[in-house]
Amino acid sequence: MNKKFEGLQIIGFYDNSQLLDSGVEVGDWLIEYNGELIESKDQLTELKLRYQGTTNIIIKVKRNDVDEYFQIWPGELGVYLAEVEKNPDVLKDAIRIDGIKRLEKKTGLENTFFSSLKNIFEYFQLDIDYHLLISISAYPFRFQFKKGFSHDILDPTEGYDCASFMFDNLELKWEMHQTQSKNQETLIKKSIDRGIPVLARNLYGKEEWGIITGYQNKSKEFFCRSFSDKTLDYSIAPQSPSKIIIFYENPSLPSKSGKIENLKEQIIEGLHVAEELLNIEESQGFYIGNRALEEWQENLKDKEFFEALDDQVYDHICKFNHLLFDRYSYNCQIASDFFSEIIPEFEDSKEHLKRLSKFYKAESKVLGDCQKFIPKNSEENLRNYWNPKSRNNEVIALVKIQKKNREIMTILEKLPMFKISDIV
Repeated sequence: MNKKFEGLQIIGFYDNSQLLDSGVEVGDWLIEYNGELIESKDQLTELKLRYQGTTNIIIKVKRNDVDEYFQIWPGELGVYLAEVEKNPDVLKDAIRIDGIKRLEKKTGLENTFFSSLKNIFEYFQLDIDYHLLISISAYPFRFQFKKGFSHDILDPTEGYDCASFMFDNLELKWEMHQTQSKNQETLIKKSIDRGIPVLARNLYGKEEWGIITGYQNKSKEFFCRSFSDKTLDYSIAPQSPSKIIIFYENPSLPSKSGKIENLKEQIIEGLHVAEELLNIEESQGFYIGNRALEEWQENLKDKEFFEALDDQVYDHICKFNHLLFDRYSYNCQIASDFFSEIIPEFEDSKEHLKRLSKFYKAESKVLGDCQKFIPKNSEENLRNYWNPKSRNNEVIALVKIQKKNREIMTILEKLPMFKISDIV
């Protein structure tokens, strides 16, 4: 058993969750499955398989230090679980910024950059909706690709830099620093001393974003929040970040309410960028827009490339390609919802916004549908599922997206709100 393991805590429920229906609550700890102590997520999966032929299962949970028992059917529990480990020791020289909330994966589609940023904004009492934050950065409208299926494709700070666009538009005082920076440790320490958390990438070696919340042991250890940590309190980052974003003043907005005062202008600026992203072909070494879709198709058609890969690399690229489709599908859904939600603010553009919402919703469905047959967490050799035939289906889907993008470009060019905003 993992000596650091503390337990599995319930952090949310799926729709129609049998555990929710039985009376289990968010915050409860899963202790036993049919009389057997639960020692990890993997072991819980094994227990579910072992008892799948049992008529009734007894679940033991701990709530406020009191044991509770619930009877359920075998099979899926319908819960989001956080695997929790014991909190790290806090040394005497520790300097910490308390009050930064945990980052928790639920749907698996959370954008680690924007989720981390929202937690920092909330710490400074900035009230910006998560999906609005993503939308005003123009990130949902950014299709980009790079040969080799680099994880940087999904990073808002790589390629066409949506993060910089958003920070500058919000008039924040900030700087981005790569690993090469010799004084990175000093910059982090100074920011923590000022009481400002640091956005940091790759604290756990997974290219995800998180938050540095403090330091100790003569600045050799950084406290952090990350989608990969497993403690209720801050974790100790296993490695130094590959990139950081420093805020030189407490993040704030011009209005006293903590909300975006010039929201209409922010939206229009974001949609101008959306239009630009559909028209340009490259940015900072990445293919953009329809050109990105063409390059993605060419990669998927490259039989020699895939035949030369060993099974481990093949499976890795398959899963990342699946993630790309999932994320782009999710971004299109965010864009669709965004266009619907801003209609009351731009009545003169109502019909155009309705059409944009419809097109992005259709794109989301096309991208999602061609991935349904590929298992996300299979241990099998994925060559059985992701083969030339299935990749050809993906190419067909991307061609459809290109056609829809051309329709979207035509609508954006004629948006009435652009004409009004251009009048000086």
